[in-house]
Formats: sequence, C-alpha cells, structure tokens
Amino acid sequence: MLEFAEFLTTTPSAVTEDWVEELRSVGWEDADVVDIVHVVALFNYMCRVADGLGVDLDTDRGWQEQSQKLSFKDETAPKVFGKIAQMPESPVT
Repeated sequence: MLEFAEFLTTTPSAVTEDWVEELRSVGWEDADVVDIVHVVALFNYMCRVADGLGVDLDTDRGWQEQSQKLSFKDETAPKVFGKIAQMPESPVT
C-alpha cells in the first residue's frame, strides 16, 4: 500500500488497473483503494499548497532526533510494487 501511495504520488499518470489488482491480491478491498487514493491526493494537495505559499514547518517539533534513528535514511532500495515492475524512466525532452 505504501509503495502504491509513493508511486501514485510520483507517477500518477502511470497508475493502471494492474496496480489495483495487485492491491486486491493482497487483501485490499475496492473501498480501501479509493480511501488510499483520497488520502494520497489530499496529502499531496496540502503539500503543494504549503509549498506554493512558502509555508515553513516549525523546526522545533522534536522529529529531528527521531529521524536520526531511521535505519533506512542513508539507503535506498529499488522500488518494486508486488509483481509489477517499475515503470521505465521517461525520456527527457
């Protein structure tokens, strides 16, 4: 679900029925998929509004100390969603 949410955020036009089928195959219902899409869309909308208006986050929220404990912060793995391979990169035009 989180990989789907990331893919929807970064490559929304590439989401196909295969993605929804993959979510179904691991137990998500259609209503769950609709909820996931709505939450992702709302979060992305709110981030873009904040970025567009130059809103700065409060820097004293206490999350910086926690972020140092994340084991994956310096590592990235190739993103693969279930049986669906990652979309090829678009050619630069």
